[in-house]
Amino acid sequence: MFASDIRQWSTTDAFKSHLAQHSASVCSWVNFIVLHHTYKPVARDWRGLHSMHALKRYYMSLGWSAGPHLFICHGAPNPAHDGIFQLTPLNMVGVHAGTCNPRSIGIEVVGNFDVDVWSDQLTTLVCTTIAHLMDWRGLPSLAITGHRNCNSPKTCPGQNVIIPDVRSTVAQIRGR
Repeated sequence: MFASDIRQWSTTDAFKSHLAQHSASVCSWVNFIVLHHTYKPVARDWRGLHSMHALKRYYMSLGWSAGPHLFICHGAPNPAHDGIFQLTPLNMVGVHAGTCNPRSIGIEVVGNFDVDVWSDQLTTLVCTTIAHLMDWRGLPSLAITGHRNCNSPKTCPGQNVIIPDVRSTVAQIRGR
């Protein structure tokens, strides 16, 4: 059985409203956020819910019981395909970063950030989404790490993603 509940929120406000409908106690096991990049697909290949269903099939083919929690895209060919997408429900442990899985929410940012850099719009979308999650769950802004920091040989979330900068931007959004 593969744990999934595929959804899309077009805006961070819609995502925040969704979180407000649920008690953060449903994921009391979460202590931090792990950032990833998809590497493939990149934004120009992203097809919204179609891409989410393809990723679900991919993770199932690996024999995984779940996948990352959220995928965030900005810059898809069809703007209706931009936004925040859920694969694994936030109240369930996802599969995304080995030893970090049992204590974290995994967020995949659509793109290859070993080569590309986050646009201002993508930075705002990613960091505001994280800020809403952290406010909801009551986590400090420092509770963000990259996949590469979870005993992984990968560069994920990409060499061009500087985790201290992400933490700083999230803290600014949160007013802290």
